Amino acid sequence: MGDNRKKKKFYFRKRRNKYFLEPGFRGFFCTCNFREKDCVKEMYNLLNEYAEKLYTAEYGNKPSAVESDERSDTDTDNEIDIGDMLKGEVESMKKDLQKSLKHKRFQVVETGVSNCIFIKTNLPSPEELTSAIIKDLTTTKVQKTRHVLRLLPIMATCKANLPDIMECAGKLFDKYFLKEPSTFAIVFNKRLNSSASRELIIKELAELVVLKNAENKADLKNPGLCIIVEIIKGICLLSIVDNYFSYKKYNIHEICKEEVRDDSEETQAKKFKADISQEEGSKE
Repeated sequence: MGDNRKKKKFYFRKRRNKYFLEPGFRGFFCTCNFREKDCVKEMYNLLNEYAEKLYTAEYGNKPSAVESDERSDTDTDNEIDIGDMLKGEVESMKKDLQKSLKHKRFQVVETGVSNCIFIKTNLPSPEELTSAIIKDLTTTKVQKTRHVLRLLPIMATCKANLPDIMECAGKLFDKYFLKEPSTFAIVFNKRLNSSASRELIIKELAELVVLKNAENKADLKNPGLCIIVEIIKGICLLSIVDNYFSYKKYNIHEICKEEVRDDSEETQAKKFKADISQEEGSKE
């Protein structure tokens, strides 16, 4: 009996420390290929790498008051020693601050669905960080992950019922569809949810976009903005992204693939014949 009680206590303690997907979150949604722990590690590394590039300037890059005082007060050795001590303390505080911010920036939460990872963030604009990652990978073609497939910013989460979805989406649409007209498409996916109606949600969201601005037009092939609706169990994840299809549906594996040019002899021969036929047609 004693062993069983210990096991139960350990189980509940472990479960209590987990975070679960809830309404009111911002973050990053990604899919993986059955290696969830490895995917989470890769995501932490990827997000922290680009967050350092984007946001480091906000913390501790400017000369501090202590450093400027130290440059001016160089009259005695005692003052220099005190300045060095203060400078060391300030640098130590900065390092501690950066470490704590790094840990607080990103936190994986349980989705309850296999191969679906959600990483919560306290950053105000996860789309800004995602855009920086996607654009850089598109340019460099450097494959930085093995297990992460799609990576999407999530601007808001809410309960997966129509009234909550419409209220949450309305706030996002004010920013993207109210002032300047745009073409749009809606990408809808749901997992382990049988109550949310795909057709009804898409219809209501499309009508809401047009209601914001009558010049907004649906374009399923080449939309200016794409509305992402991901429903996971009882939670709806919402986001608005640009260049969704040109960025390979935000699949970072596909983005990093080099475009293969077909320069074989057979292909070159076909091109040569086509050019000749066009020239003969123009002569006639």
